[in-house]
Amino acid sequence: MIPTPFALLVILAALVSSGANMPRTLMLCCLFGATAAIELPPLGGAPVTPAILLLPFLLWRALREEGLEACMRPLAYPRAGFWLLLLVVWAVLSAYFLPRLLAGQTLLFGTDRGVMNGVRLLPLQPLSTNLTQSAYALAALGAFAALGALLQPADRLARFRDAVLLLASLNVAAALLNLAELHLGLPSLLEYVRNAGYAILVGGEIGGLQRISGTFAETSGWSAFTLPLLAFSFCLWRAGVRPRYSGTIALLTLVLLLLSTSSTAYATLGAYAGLVAVAAAWQGLTRRESLRLGIGSWLLWSCAVAACLLLLLMPEFADRVSDFFGITLVRKLDSLSGIERGSWNTQAWINFLDVHGIGVGLGSARASSFPLVLLSNVGVLGAALFLAFVARVLVAPADEPEDVQPITRASRHAVLAALIAVTVSGVVFDLGLAFYAFAAAAVAGQRARDSHPLHEVSHVPA
Repeated sequence: MIPTPFALLVILAALVSSGANMPRTLMLCCLFGATAAIELPPLGGAPVTPAILLLPFLLWRALREEGLEACMRPLAYPRAGFWLLLLVVWAVLSAYFLPRLLAGQTLLFGTDRGVMNGVRLLPLQPLSTNLTQSAYALAALGAFAALGALLQPADRLARFRDAVLLLASLNVAAALLNLAELHLGLPSLLEYVRNAGYAILVGGEIGGLQRISGTFAETSGWSAFTLPLLAFSFCLWRAGVRPRYSGTIALLTLVLLLLSTSSTAYATLGAYAGLVAVAAAWQGLTRRESLRLGIGSWLLWSCAVAACLLLLLMPEFADRVSDFFGITLVRKLDSLSGIERGSWNTQAWINFLDVHGIGVGLGSARASSFPLVLLSNVGVLGAALFLAFVARVLVAPADEPEDVQPITRASRHAVLAALIAVTVSGVVFDLGLAFYAFAAAAVAGQRARDSHPLHEVSHVPA
């Protein structure tokens, strides 16, 4: 176990953070997704990220200040945490037993830190990733339970809201610094936080645009982390919650995602925008309310008109746009990376069929889409438990207090955006602690009963 200077910073932050402030500390630690606070040589140098290192302190604060009963309450039937608990138990058991019971019955794409470099095709067998992914699954369960306790009473949701907006602001700043390093030739400061031993894919150019990776190892990882922040801030802006701040952050985040050249970002933005539009139309029809065009709708309409005028006045610009999206989306599947990831998905489906839907064990097989990761690793049972967990998170309760609705709704939008992103390009079971923090905030309103207001709301029509 080799600590880095970041370990000291995390420990100091944990010691000075109260239970009310610990969720903010966790969210800020999630920004450093390619940072190693501790390196583990026995596991091939596998990193302990700042967010994972903070987790024991998070659990300690929750148990000390809220008690064991409050920490167990989010895991009680039929709450979302109950299904997450069952999923994690099954996933950890599958990680240990299935690679041994089903050894050699199928070939899979996997990796074993310290034994091989990169992802290779190998027979089903126990791997170091069975252990690391099990640890991440247990960490996710612990974080969900602890945050479920610490986000009560309701006023703490307001602190969580502000923490996410601060995180989104720092993420924007890191992306702008990344662009300054690439375009202006500034000394790279971000390379010091990318010390986790991952394959670092920084820079590169597509269609004349430099790829953005921020504090992460590659563009797709940064995009998958940033998209939920966009959904959260955009949803707050639509609800009129701190509209100048949330709207500015949402706009800057959107622009950076469009400039990122990430196919994950473009596919997720399209799918998310479509789902939001369909949901708004469905609510208007089922509630028999007339649809109203808010500021967001007028902005989109204005951008569409401006784009049409630009294409009419400058036809050559249309060719450049077509070529750019052809490279990032259409021809992406024909690239070496696209072919490789396509082969991962094909083999993951073969793994699922070879073991008759049981799964090959958590952490055994890689894919390039989270649904295939679920099916190949934890099988039908694991996928069903995950769907039950997500359903409980995304469906708003009828008795949710009005004062927390903007925050819980924004958290559900963040969870939805994250799920779309990993469906496009997720390669492992671990979704990151930020995902489970948003999930815990989304269901916090089911238990919040405090009536004091969280904010001044100036309503913005949808």
